[in-house]
Amino acid sequence: MYFVCLTDFLLSQKTVGVTMIEIIPNTQELEAYTALAEQYSLGFEYNDFFEPQLLDDPVGLEERIKIYQSLGRPQGLDTLHGAFYDLVPFSWDDGIRRHSLYRMQQSVEIAGRLGCRAVIFHAGLNPKFMKGKRYYSNWLECMTDAMSRLLAQDSSLEIYCENVLETTPEPLHELADRLKGEKRFGICVDVAHMMLAKGDPEEWFQTLSPYIRHFHLNDNHLETDDHLALGRGSIDWRLIFGGIKCHGLGEVSQLLEINGLEKIRESLKFLEKME
Repeated sequence: MYFVCLTDFLLSQKTVGVTMIEIIPNTQELEAYTALAEQYSLGFEYNDFFEPQLLDDPVGLEERIKIYQSLGRPQGLDTLHGAFYDLVPFSWDDGIRRHSLYRMQQSVEIAGRLGCRAVIFHAGLNPKFMKGKRYYSNWLECMTDAMSRLLAQDSSLEIYCENVLETTPEPLHELADRLKGEKRFGICVDVAHMMLAKGDPEEWFQTLSPYIRHFHLNDNHLETDDHLALGRGSIDWRLIFGGIKCHGLGEVSQLLEINGLEKIRESLKFLEKME
């Protein structure tokens, strides 16, 4: 059972001071996205700034940042999806590792300029290699170091690590456990990725609940990462939201990781209809 109707969901934000539902803005239709955000008290998660071409274009990058700054969004409200294309911050190659960290540091800098509250990065584990002790221990050591560096870069930001190809929640739990002294580190659970792993959602929630700070939500048919509107795929959302409620995660922010205004509106209506 969904843990709360959307109306109560949005009203509760005024109590806790956190925007609980976010959408991905599109600069080509920014007026419409801003109006929708105002209508439902939605947050933004910026998805422009993981594109390498934009990050390597100083003029275009500055223009894009200024567009979003001109909206006058509240400080500490929105999130930003960090760079991830071809990044391996745990690479054995020093050059690749350095460049990966550089891209991630760019993400943190941009998020700070936009007044975001958090940046989300991919965990990056390859499940085909996870059983290799040397591969896994190197991932854990390097990711702990990278997350620590990023947290130190801007003390106003939180850093979340997102599951992508991981088949179990244990690696993310171990990473979070190593960083548990850092209150600004957390886990972003991508529900679609979790379901593609063919695991038990209860195991993920139970293992990671102390560290979950953010959710990514979109639907699929349990085969590929389709990014469908909620209710258009095969994910059992009553089961998912029941688990969220059961583990006390009802006030954790949720991004509708869906592109297109119609799909976003459809997903909001889907949430509204759940009882």
